[in-house]
Amino acid sequence: MLFNFCHWLSQTPFSVWLREAPYPYPVLLIIHVITIAVFGGMVAMGNLRVLGLAMRSVPVSQVIGQFRPWKWTAFVVLLITGLLVTASDPIEYYGNVMFWISNALLVVAGVNAMIFYFGAYRSVSNWDTDVTTPSGARRWAATSLTLWVVLIFAGRAIAFF
Repeated sequence: MLFNFCHWLSQTPFSVWLREAPYPYPVLLIIHVITIAVFGGMVAMGNLRVLGLAMRSVPVSQVIGQFRPWKWTAFVVLLITGLLVTASDPIEYYGNVMFWISNALLVVAGVNAMIFYFGAYRSVSNWDTDVTTPSGARRWAATSLTLWVVLIFAGRAIAFF
């Protein structure tokens, strides 16, 4: 069923235009990569603060809070451009194992973020200014950093599979 949808989508005028016109695909890819850098930088800075490796004199809630609007904006643009890039050649992406791995990692990273937000971060007022944050928060940050680094590599590997 999904393959049939991909086949149908690949034959739509929009998909053909994305794939065959000289500018849409490269422009989308450039925007996608820039938003990966912006989003990834914001995620990294929040995680590094939770790990106590950056901005130790700034409360965790302030670091995470000041990046939140930028991070969400970049994430929305990232998702939209990712969907459009995928729509440019859905059959190619359907058969690409790294595409599926990167999407699975994206879901896992999202679940990890929700676990932090609804778990350790709920008590941030108790450890907000501590240089050494609780071990659960540090584990989350290390897991988050690892997931995002692997996700970026998997996303880049899509071009080679």
